[in-house]
Amino acid sequence: MRGMVAGIWAGLGLISLALSAPSAQAQSRPAAEREALVANETGLAVRELYLAPATEADPGPDRLGADTLPPGGSFRVRLGRNQPCSWSLRAILADETVEERRNLDLCRSTRVTLGDTSVPAREALINNDTDLDVREIYAAPPGAARGPDRLGAEVVVAGRTHRLRLGRRRDCVFDITAVLADGSEVSRPRVDVCRNPRVTLADPALTWRDVTIANRAGRPLHGLHIVAAGRGGPLESEEGWGADRMGQETAPDGATFRLRIRLPGCEADLRATYEDGEAEAKRGVDICATNPVTFDGSGIPRPPERPLTLVNRHGARIDEIYVSSASDGDWGPERLPGGLARNDRQTLSVPVECVADLRVVFPSGGAEERREVNICQTPVIAIRPGWTIAQRLDEGEDEEDGPRPGSVRLRNTSRLPVVELYIDAPGAPRGEDRLGATVLGANETLDVAPPDGGACPARLTAVFRDGREATRDPIDLCAGIEVPLP
Repeated sequence: MRGMVAGIWAGLGLISLALSAPSAQAQSRPAAEREALVANETGLAVRELYLAPATEADPGPDRLGADTLPPGGSFRVRLGRNQPCSWSLRAILADETVEERRNLDLCRSTRVTLGDTSVPAREALINNDTDLDVREIYAAPPGAARGPDRLGAEVVVAGRTHRLRLGRRRDCVFDITAVLADGSEVSRPRVDVCRNPRVTLADPALTWRDVTIANRAGRPLHGLHIVAAGRGGPLESEEGWGADRMGQETAPDGATFRLRIRLPGCEADLRATYEDGEAEAKRGVDICATNPVTFDGSGIPRPPERPLTLVNRHGARIDEIYVSSASDGDWGPERLPGGLARNDRQTLSVPVECVADLRVVFPSGGAEERREVNICQTPVIAIRPGWTIAQRLDEGEDEEDGPRPGSVRLRNTSRLPVVELYIDAPGAPRGEDRLGATVLGANETLDVAPPDGGACPARLTAVFRDGREATRDPIDLCAGIEVPLP
């Protein structure tokens, strides 16, 4: 019996311990972390946010750091454990105004709303019906300063809509101004967002046009600018060309793509920029009738053409010849695809400045180079043993006669023959083929001059056997220089 009573008391002791254990664990549990949820209904972005216990004078660090709190957004602020209930908040808005809340009881409610909750929230639905992205939007009551940009880091892509939160306020009427990607502005004054919150950005004087672009320039197309005819600026400048219609996209050689733009008419100025930094422009193009608009590189400004005569006085045939400007980072294209036999002579027309680098490659694979040769002073170079260090490069050689006065010499530097040749007055329609039944073979030359009494400026178009065209517009037929094709 005594053993049974002892067992009962032991069991009761275990029950007592079991019942007391949760209470001990509850006493050792750490206090919950205090936090606040800040909702921005001011209609402006919050640039800085400070939250500190009401008893402290120091507002503490900016809780947003490098971020901002956009209109309509919310931000959760973690305040730590064992914190008081009463807090002070200070928010600095995008227009430098300040919103303050004192003695906030975060124990009763963790939500803090910035803005006057006694008035309704206003908003506008912005419809970007232009052909450019909207980079900035300003909205202010009539007569007031336009204030800060309401988009912040956002953009409204062409053809898209954007909900513009104007905050809690009693105003219904706003002047709304949008800044497009090319810097132009579209304004909508005195918009009553209470009656109709939808705001369409578009110029009714501009009509949607579709244009197809073909890249046949032999290099990636990096940018494309299209503006109304007559508005395009200088080729080498961004001024006057508006926004890049390709954005971050590129078009490889051979690509064809379509753009939809707004223009007052069909005629446009177009400017193509390439990945290598070169550019060309086409002005006054009727994009309604021209499909596609092709960029083939023929409009890229070229360095002055320099005649250079090479004579092979070496003991072996020369397979490859390279001539490039001394300032270039590479050798560029092979200048004489057919090579140069022993004791043979060929005259090239090279688009380089006066100071050039030369490299020749022999059938054995061996190569010789000569740097910084002034081909304006030495237009004839004899490639012989020791020429890379010789004081005179033209010793014993006579320069080949150039084009006759009052003419130009065309040289076909392509591997394919020229099968058609047109020489017309600038702006005139294409006339008759000057070659007729003949062709201008690879590395062959042809001297051309204006007809009797004709003007020197002309437009020259050469058509190769594969259908490619090379255009020189304008060309001075009286310049007395050699012109390479293409």
